[in-house]
Amino acid sequence: MEDEIKVVIADDEMISRGYMELFIKPSRRYTIVASLSSAQKVLEYCRESEPPDLVIMDIMMKSGIDGLTVAEMLKREFPQVKIILATSSLETSWWDHARKIGVESFWYKAYSRLSLLEIMDRTISGESVYANEETEAMLGKLPAAELTAQQRNVLRELTRGKSNKEIGEYLNIEETTVRYHLEEIMRKADIHSRVELAVKASKAGIVVSDEDRLQNT
Repeated sequence: MEDEIKVVIADDEMISRGYMELFIKPSRRYTIVASLSSAQKVLEYCRESEPPDLVIMDIMMKSGIDGLTVAEMLKREFPQVKIILATSSLETSWWDHARKIGVESFWYKAYSRLSLLEIMDRTISGESVYANEETEAMLGKLPAAELTAQQRNVLRELTRGKSNKEIGEYLNIEETTVRYHLEEIMRKADIHSRVELAVKASKAGIVVSDEDRLQNT
C-alpha cells in the first residue's frame, strides 16, 4: 500500500481550514498532521516535528508573518517540503516571487475551477500548478484575466488612494498614461467612477499591495 502523504494546512480563517479539512480527510492518500491558524506556526511545526510532505498555506494573515514570507523561509530550511499557497486574491505580482523561491503551486480558493485535491495530486506528482487561466474573477463586466500587467500596477496604486499624478510618479509613467489606463478599464468594466473602480478591485482581491500583505510582519 502506498504510504500516506503527510499534510499541514494553515489558514487564519476557521471556516477556510474546515473547508480544506472537509475535502482532504476522506482521501486515503493524504493525512492532515496539523491544522494551524497562522503561517508562523507552520514554520514552528516543521522545526519542532518531522516536516510534512506538503504544506497548504494561505498568503494573507490577519496577524504574524504572511504566507509568502513563510514559504520562502520553509524553502530555505526544508526544500523537500512541497508548498501550495492558497489565496482568495488574484494579485499576480505574487506569482513571480513564489516561482522564484520554489513554491510549487497556487490554489485560488474563490475562483479556481480546479479542486484542491486535484492540485494536491498534481503537485505531489511533480507538477507546478499556477492555473491563473482557470480563474473566473470579474471586475464589473471585465474578466480580471484580461488586465495587462501595467493596468494592474495602476489599479493597485489606485486602491491605495493615490492620485493620477502620484501613480504616474510612483510607476515612472506619464500622468496621461495613467488616465488612459483607468479610463480603458472603466469602459470595459462598465464602471463609472474611480471610487467605484477602487472599491470593486479591492473587494474582489484583484490587486493587493505588498504593504497590505506585510502589514503584520
